[in-house]
Amino acid sequence: MTDVYVIGSSLPALAAALELAEVGLRVRVALDRPVPDGAAADPEPGHGPAPAGERDHDGALEAFLVHVSAPLAPGDPAHPGTEPVATPPNPVQLRSAKGGWTRQPLPAVIGIPAVPMDAESLAILGGAGATRAALDRIKPVLTIGKAHELGALVRSRLGRAALDRLVDPFVRDRFGAAPDEVEVAVAAPGLNEALTRAGSLSGAALALAERDVARETRVAPRDGWAELRAHLIARLELFGAELVPHLPTDAQPVAAGWRITEADGHRLQVRAVVADPETPVPDAVAAACALVAPEAWRAVAEVEVSDPGLADPDLATLQTVDLPSGARWSVRVERDSEARWWARLAGPRMVDPGRLRGEVVEGAERTELSASVDRVIAAIGAAAVAGARITLRPAPHCSLERRDVETAAREALREAEPSLVIVGAALFAGDLADAIADARMVSTGLRRRLTGITE
Repeated sequence: MTDVYVIGSSLPALAAALELAEVGLRVRVALDRPVPDGAAADPEPGHGPAPAGERDHDGALEAFLVHVSAPLAPGDPAHPGTEPVATPPNPVQLRSAKGGWTRQPLPAVIGIPAVPMDAESLAILGGAGATRAALDRIKPVLTIGKAHELGALVRSRLGRAALDRLVDPFVRDRFGAAPDEVEVAVAAPGLNEALTRAGSLSGAALALAERDVARETRVAPRDGWAELRAHLIARLELFGAELVPHLPTDAQPVAAGWRITEADGHRLQVRAVVADPETPVPDAVAAACALVAPEAWRAVAEVEVSDPGLADPDLATLQTVDLPSGARWSVRVERDSEARWWARLAGPRMVDPGRLRGEVVEGAERTELSASVDRVIAAIGAAAVAGARITLRPAPHCSLERRDVETAAREALREAEPSLVIVGAALFAGDLADAIADARMVSTGLRRRLTGITE
């Protein structure tokens, strides 16, 4: 009898499968895509420069990559292709007060400058704006630790120019929302406490700068995500996991677990099911996934554009564009290793609590979003070289309350349905590192129950 049936081959699903297979449980994995040969490009060819990696603020992703790249037994070879590689954040160029491009002031925390009167701050804010921001150093802190919204805090301490020109572009790029809609504790953890100690917001940014760099450092497997997925599947096979090249057509809860019907008509009973909402799943599993689906999503487009003629082509540019509809898009333009230029556009957050999967946008929805993408490209003075690839992705949480609501829903489902484990980045607002950490943790609990260590 199969112990655990894993639906899908996302990285969190495979991480969970590995935790279960490593202790001798019988695992069957239904793949939702062909097994990669390790040569696949990251990302899809023709759709932008390879990403630097994923944010790994707690080190969970690095720990997972170290685990899967290590030898299985003494004397066995390691797998260097999946070892973690860390890439610190690069500065970007922002619009200056005169309309050109200037490197962002550093050190900084989500755009908040540690030195409001340095050359970059003066160029971006102008003399009056920089002088207003510098008053932060002598302005008393009257609401110690009580500022909730980032926009209100920056506006009161540094002025509107600093909010609009330095902070807003980074907040829009990350959250798809205005700074007034994002809590300080979410945008910059520890900032309020540092403000209390330092007595100024710029001083707080200086105190947190190194920690912020660590939080923003991205981690990736040395040879790419496709190689990592191929290695995980190969390692699962070494532990005796069965691979099925198609997704199940039906899954029904029964007294002792789940009854699975596969595409070829084969039926089997399993003790537990692991699934990722990223993968199309049977109706009974989808109904459970809907209980923990993200509330907000945003459109992200990648499109090759003409050479923008930057004075410093080695640094990406970041700006926001307002459309006639009132929607504000974030635009990041950078050059890839083949000297091609790419624009990454991220739209405002959209509340769509019924959606289960991020996916490439097609049909009428694509037509509407493509029109917005075309307007944004035109607004920045660029020309598209080819059509845009548009996807929907979970939007990061803007508040601790919303994060806690989704956490409570996830924990309630796991308590109510212990034989069904839902994992995936969508459960963590798109954060892959958190999703992998959660998948490993919850599968450890599942394997303890299935092996009789705990009830």
